[in-house]
Amino acid sequence: MFMRILLYLCLPILTFAQSEGRIETDRPDQTECPFIVKKGYFQAEMGFNRATSENLFPTSLLKIGVHKRLELRYVSVLGQEVGKETRFQTEAFGFKWAFLEPKGWIPRTSVIVHYNLDHQNRDFSEKNLRGHSIGDVVFTLQNDLTDRFGIGYNVGTEMHSNGSLEGIYRIAPNMLIGSRGYAYVEVFGRFPASEFADHSYDAGVAYYLSDDVKLDLSAGQSFTRPQEYYFALGLSFRLRIF
Repeated sequence: MFMRILLYLCLPILTFAQSEGRIETDRPDQTECPFIVKKGYFQAEMGFNRATSENLFPTSLLKIGVHKRLELRYVSVLGQEVGKETRFQTEAFGFKWAFLEPKGWIPRTSVIVHYNLDHQNRDFSEKNLRGHSIGDVVFTLQNDLTDRFGIGYNVGTEMHSNGSLEGIYRIAPNMLIGSRGYAYVEVFGRFPASEFADHSYDAGVAYYLSDDVKLDLSAGQSFTRPQEYYFALGLSFRLRIF
C-alpha cells in the first residue's frame, strides 16, 4: 500500500519535471553528499523512519538551488516524546556551499551549515537536560574510485549552548547496481566530551525511477548500544521553479 502511494505521488513528477542530469540526494545514508541542487530547482527528500521504541515518523529535507555552488536547506523531523504530543523534534535552516571540484585524488568538497531553530536536545552527549544543540558545520567529501565504486565521507562538529563542541564523522563506500540503482554500507558516529560516545553502522539501497525521482530503503544499528536500531523508506524528487 505504501509503495502504491509513493508511485502515485511520483506520476505527476515523472510527467512534468524537467531533468538536467540525475538527482543527487543526502539520503538515505547519514553521510551528506557534496553535490548542490541545480540552480532554479526545488528538491524534496522525504522519509518515514522507525527507530527503537518509537512509532513511524516522517522526516524531510527541502532544498532550493540559488546558485551553481549554493543551495538553501530546511530540515524537519516530526516525532513524539514519551507521554507528550506529536511535535517537530528538529527544525533547522541552513545552506550547502560547494567550493572544491574533484581533480585526481582531490575530492569533490562542500560545507554544510545548519542552525537549529529551538536548540533541540540532539543526543546523550552531555549531562545537560535542557535543549542545547545550536547547530552544526559539516564538511562533505566524495571520491569516485572507479566508474562503479565511490566513497563519501564527512567530518564536522556540532555546537552546544554551554560552549562545548562534539565531533562528527561518517564514511560510506557505495557501488552502482545496474544503470538505475546503487547500494552502500556506512559507519558513522560522534566523539562527545562526555562518556556518551555514539558509533553506528547501516546499509541501504536506492533506485532511480527517473532522473528526477528516487526511492530508497535503509536500516542501521548502534555499535555502542546494540538495542538501538532504525529502518527507513524514502522518496526524493525535484522540480524546476525558476
